[in-house]
Formats: sequence, structure tokens, C-alpha cells
Amino acid sequence: MPSNTRITLISNANQSRRAPLLLPSSSASLDPQEKTSCRARIIEAAQSKLRLKKKPTRIFVPGGLELASRQDWERHFKNDAEFLVSMGEEYVGPSEEKNGNKNLEDKFQRQLAVETTTTVTHDDGDEKSACSMEVLADDVAELDQTALNQFETTARSLPGIIHAVAQPDLHPGTKFPIGAVFVSQGWIHPPLIGGDIGCGMAWYRCRLTRAQVQGDKGRKVAEKLRGLEGPWRTQEDREVWLSADDYDKDDDDDDTMTTYSTGAKWDAALGTIGAGNHFAELQVVEEADASVKADDAATAQASSSSPCPLYQDETLLLVHSGSRGFGSDILKTVTADGGQTSMRTDDPKAKAYMQQHDRACKWASRNRDLIALRFLACLEPGDEAWDLGVNHALATATTPPARIHAARDSVQKRKVVDIWHNSMEKTAWPPQPPPSPPKDSAPAPTPIGNNVTYIHRKGAAPVYDPRTHQTLRVLPLPGSRATLTLIIHPLLTRENRWGMHNALSLAHGAGRAMSRAKAADYVRKKYRGQEDKLLRGDGPKRDNNMTKKKKKKKSAAGAKEEEEEEEEEGEGGTWVICEDKSLVWEEAPEAYKDVWAVGGELVAKGVAERWGWCRAMVSYKVRNE
Repeated sequence: MPSNTRITLISNANQSRRAPLLLPSSSASLDPQEKTSCRARIIEAAQSKLRLKKKPTRIFVPGGLELASRQDWERHFKNDAEFLVSMGEEYVGPSEEKNGNKNLEDKFQRQLAVETTTTVTHDDGDEKSACSMEVLADDVAELDQTALNQFETTARSLPGIIHAVAQPDLHPGTKFPIGAVFVSQGWIHPPLIGGDIGCGMAWYRCRLTRAQVQGDKGRKVAEKLRGLEGPWRTQEDREVWLSADDYDKDDDDDDTMTTYSTGAKWDAALGTIGAGNHFAELQVVEEADASVKADDAATAQASSSSPCPLYQDETLLLVHSGSRGFGSDILKTVTADGGQTSMRTDDPKAKAYMQQHDRACKWASRNRDLIALRFLACLEPGDEAWDLGVNHALATATTPPARIHAARDSVQKRKVVDIWHNSMEKTAWPPQPPPSPPKDSAPAPTPIGNNVTYIHRKGAAPVYDPRTHQTLRVLPLPGSRATLTLIIHPLLTRENRWGMHNALSLAHGAGRAMSRAKAADYVRKKYRGQEDKLLRGDGPKRDNNMTKKKKKKKSAAGAKEEEEEEEEEGEGGTWVICEDKSLVWEEAPEAYKDVWAVGGELVAKGVAERWGWCRAMVSYKVRNE
């Protein structure tokens, strides 16, 4: 390579703006993760030379390929190369499929076919472990290219990563992808799971009937959902709610942790949903085990004779929330000294982080339980079990701990499943086949391999309960507001290598199809003059989100039954409570992928089965109370 490399910088948004640049070849690294990389120097020079209003964040080559990995830079950094610099916007200009997604798709498909591994040497002299990559999508080109670049760059560049999985809901994050799982050995990477540590979802049973929540009745139920914002009772009561119990401890827990309280500052948010894509939703099971009706659900819940623990026509409360501001504070603290992103597992800082991480996860789970208590107090008034869910203005006296424990136990009895989809889990690798479980018992714990690893999940659900290490029977796979939620059953089979192919994880939702900024602009224009309809149960419906349901019919001869597919509407009829106008636009169904397609990819890849689906009747985001 010559001593200097001559390139041309071009503004992606205004391509009439161009500027030449000479970069010393000997001192600039082609690894985009390094501070002195060619990428960093181009970004620094472009802001002044192209008179950009803010610092650029993305670099493309003509044709639309975004340069994200070292391999991209090695291929394209040469004399007379042109680089289009972007402040975050997508590539402007005609895409050359031959040089863009098609090549990326072929590269990934070749990797998946033979489980290609690569070895990278880091500046600290450590040799990176061989890393296998899996993409759980038949058509990789349909996935966002930026997200795929982030996925590959992360898998290849961070130390200790031995296995990486892109879920079908993969979409771009700020630096690391969402809807991805990374398994590491000897290292942990806190930014991979983000700031909302412990964010996840839980399903709770309700006693309302379908007739009480559908149609115009849903609006009346929505009106009852009041008093759900703001702090719950006193700090002393919140600390009792957060006290540790045996039922929510797992084998790796610190036995000295007697409470999950984080102090008055963060505990004040306990029992609240939060902003962003968090929500609570009242749903009706439309398809599940049709042999059991909702009236029998309470008695049949623990039965192993029915594969699905959810029953047709019963109502559920789905709660999606996390650790509120506490998780973000943990991430800021651990990355404060120079933006540290990776730590050896034997580093005292890593151990301190994991202790706070575990506290945030348990706090988030208790937060979902308290949200459920507050909602059940509105949905089932008069039931003494939910009395403490009512946030009386004069509730300043400390509540007897026995009453709080009793309320917490009542919520546990209604819980179907509770998972974290932003978390780090210590486990052994690779997964091994489970022994045959005893008759009429829950699935046995999966024996683990010999290598201690950390599974980093960012927008991905575990396939088993970390507390018990037992395979989960069902998982929620929600779409966006007012769309259906699939009932998913994880599979651990010889074909998927007992969960290794999907890193013991599944997609956590539909995944964003548009950025928040793009969604806000697009949806606002699309529904101009119809804003109120987006919040009504008879509001506009999307055309492409239809469920397919098997229906048996007799043939013309009447001699046999045939199956045909019947399309059934999977959305609409949902009353939405959202008094933050920006969230109305940003979280519209159009901003997300089709959850039916995402679930279909999991089924096609042999890592899950679809056991049914739920219809949203009331969706709660936020009230200005």
C-alpha cells in the first residue's frame, strides 16, 4: 500500500458536496472499532470538509453498501475510492444489488451452510475464539443490511464471542443489533444487552370473560384503567415488595442479597410501565387447546395432559416492562471510564457489574408483578387480593409486610410465564440432550456442557426458565400495538442441536421495520386527520397482517376431510390508551414487521412451534395522570 491513500469524501444527503482527502496508509487502521481507524479519521474530516451540521455516523460506498466490518474496509479502502458520508440517513441513490444485499446474503448463507469460523487477533494479544454464526431467516436479504453489518461486526470483533445468532426480528441498534444473541467465553460485554437490563414480558390470567372485553365493552374496560401512573405507596412498602424469596432465586444468585431494592430514587418507578415500546395489554386467547374452555382453565392449568397451558377464550394480561432508569444507570457507571465495552470475567469490575445486573433483572420481574397487581385492581375490583393495587392518595402509613407478601403470592398464582429478553446469563456450553423426563412431570433440566459461557440477549427470549432450568412451555411473541400475539413453544431437538442453533433463545417480538423518526413522519402523514381513530377499537387496520388458520371441510364426495387455509383478521378491535402523541406515531403497527412472518421463520427453522394466538382488546401505554 502506498504511503498515502487518496480518496474522495461525498455528502450522502447532498452529493454535490465533495472533498478530496489524503490518509497516511501506515498509521491508519482498517479495523472500524479502533479509535485511530480510517473510519474515525474520515468521520472527523468529513464534518469540516463537507460542512455537515452534525457528526456523521455512517459511511457507504457507491451502490449502497455500508462499511461496517474490517473486511469491508480491506475490500474498499484504496486509491481513488469514493465514500458517501451519512449523518444517520439511509443511502441516497440507486442500490446495486450485486454489490449490496445479494453479496451479503450469499456470504451469510455460505457461513450457515458449513458453520464457518474465523479467528481474529486483538490488540491485547489475545486470540479470539472461533465464532460460528447463525441467521434464523430463510431470506437473509429481507433483513436490514445495517443490522446484519452490526451483527457480523460484533461477532467478529468483540473478544471471547464463540457463537452468534440473528433472530428473524433483527433490526439495527445504536451500535449493536437488537434481536441478536451472542455467546461469549472468558469475557462479558455489558453494552450488548443495553441499558434496560431485565426488560421482558410476563403473562397473567384474568377472570374477565370474552364478552366483558370485546367490542364496545373494551372501551368501558379501558376507562377503568386509572391510577396506574406514579409511585406505588411508600418506600417502606416498595422495599417489602422487593424482598428476596426462594421462589425467584436461582442457583447462581448471591445468597447474601436479601432485597432487590435499588434505593428510593429508582424504587419510586416500581410498578410503572415506562416509555418507549413498553406496554400492558388485555388479550383474549383466540386459538389454543380448543378442547378446554376458559371456565376450566383454573383447574386444568397445572395439568400435563394438555400441552398448552393457555386455553381458548380466556383473558390474559401481557406486561412488557423492565428495570426503568436503574438499568441505564448501571450501564453508564460501568462504561464511564473511557467507554469500556468488554471485561474479562475474572475482573473485579465484571463481578460487580454482574451483581448489579442480577439485581436489575429481579427488580424488573417484581416490577412486572406490581404492574399486574395494579391492573388487576382495576380489572377485578372488589377482590381483596388486589386491594393493595389501588394507589390511595392517603396511603402514607406503612402496610403490614404480611399483607404485601400475600398480595405478591396472589399475583404469582396468576402468572403463566415471565422472561427477560435483555439480560446476560451464565451457563455452560454447548447444550446437551436432556434425559427423558418422568411420566406426567415437567420437562427435566437440560444437562450442560463443560465450558462456562455468558449468553448475551438483546431483544431475545430464553427457551427455558433461568430460575429452574426447565424448558418453557409457552412464550409470547407480540406484534406492535393492536396486532396479534403468537403463542410460541420452544423446541430442543437433535436437529437444532438441543438449542445450540438458536443459542437457547427465540425472537422476542415482531421487531422494528422503521426507525422511530421514520415511523413518526410516515404514520403522521398517512393518518392525517384520523389521529383519534388510531386509538379506537374500530380504528384503521393494516392490510398485510392476516393470520392463517387451518379449517377442516368435507370433500365433494364426502368420503374424507380436507384441510384448507382460512384467513382470519388478526388485528383491529383494540382500544388504545396512549396520551403521548409521539408514541402514537412511533409505535404504530406499520412501524413493525409482520409478527406472523417472524413466527413463521422460527417454525421453519425448527426451533419453535406455534401453539396459538391472542387478540389484543385493550392496549395501555401511558396516561397523563
